[in-house]
Amino acid sequence: MQQIPVKTDEHLRELIDYKDISFPLETWDDLYTSFPDYTLNCHWHDAFEFGTVVKGELDFYTEETCLRMKKGDCIFVNCNVLHMAKQVNPGEPAEMIGVGFPPSLFPDGSIFHKYFQPVMNMQLQGFCTEASDLHGINIARFIEDICRIPDDVYGYELQALSLSSRLWLETLAYISEKNHSFLIKETPPHHGAMVRQMISYIQEHFAESITIRDLTEHAHISRSECFRSFHRYTGKKPMEYINEYRLLQAAGLLRETNLSISEIGSFCGFCSSSYFGKLFREKYGISPLGYRKGLLPTFDCP
Repeated sequence: MQQIPVKTDEHLRELIDYKDISFPLETWDDLYTSFPDYTLNCHWHDAFEFGTVVKGELDFYTEETCLRMKKGDCIFVNCNVLHMAKQVNPGEPAEMIGVGFPPSLFPDGSIFHKYFQPVMNMQLQGFCTEASDLHGINIARFIEDICRIPDDVYGYELQALSLSSRLWLETLAYISEKNHSFLIKETPPHHGAMVRQMISYIQEHFAESITIRDLTEHAHISRSECFRSFHRYTGKKPMEYINEYRLLQAAGLLRETNLSISEIGSFCGFCSSSYFGKLFREKYGISPLGYRKGLLPTFDCP
């Protein structure tokens, strides 16, 4: 089954489509072999996010930190933190199930100020628990239990709210021990905003000629800071990220349109058909024409 990557606005904020806006809780089951380049794209949201790996291995990025996650490991991502994930081994399918909800799922007032606001105000990106960690075992169990509730069963909201409360209590217990390695926001908040600006610029202008100077002027930063920020948040150099994004767009056009190979290369911002073909073969191990003929698994484009 193919999956569409996370839908975001121009600021990389996820456009979460809750089944019931009056009960904003989302569950998901992400099979990474069905994502473009085995990657869940960069995004952020105002919801707390919990996930547990049920198959394979993932590299999970939160702002400037990358964590290797294995089966049974859990991740917590705080509100408004830029994050993404990628399958480690293309030949070994990775799968993660998850739960997300904003603080507004729970009543405002003393409950919010006592149990949620302190975590939101911490310099905390999130944390990762290993499969052997007792708190991690409980967190994984609560995630699985929430995901198993049929959303059309009578009392779904009450069951999900009860389990989400227990999930959050387990999270607070983990945090309160203060002897774990948290993912601390070591860089100023505006650094993440700069990366969001540059990635948004790339997504909007990928069909055009993009230079490092374009990115630095758009984000109002130096060339050296541009390179440092990209590597910190994506693990890639700016031009490497740009070309990979262009190749993902090209793969979608090869599958979904009748445009010629040269037209697709030009549309996606490549200066020549030969250069487009060279990068495409390096990325996918096959020519654009071979890809169009279905010789590789196809992915949906972001």
